[in-house]
Amino acid sequence: MNISFKKVIIIIFIIVGIFLLYYYGLEKYLAIKYFDKYLVEQGVSEEYIESKNVLKDWKFGGYKMIVHYSNNEGYTYTYHYDITTHKRNEERKYNVVNLYISKDGRVLYNPYNTDVKYPPIN
Repeated sequence: MNISFKKVIIIIFIIVGIFLLYYYGLEKYLAIKYFDKYLVEQGVSEEYIESKNVLKDWKFGGYKMIVHYSNNEGYTYTYHYDITTHKRNEERKYNVVNLYISKDGRVLYNPYNTDVKYPPIN
């Protein structure tokens, strides 16, 4: 089987193209879709979103949406989307959104005891 150099380069470009399309296009689309779904379940109106930043999470994978609400100033809501979970001794879950709330740079581990308007969904 004699594969020419051009065919090998074309195959490499196709593989890289598919990877980039998935990594930056499809995964980001899914992150925004499931973020919007989480907001509906949480009871948040988009009119209160003061700022929203969608970032690729290079450290943990997936995407994170950093949100500030106009009616809950001082708090930073970080929604983290991942296509699948991979925690030990847990059943695998798909399209997972987790919420971390912070104030003054510190994550609130029990946001239910504060004046947080939109606590995480369990």
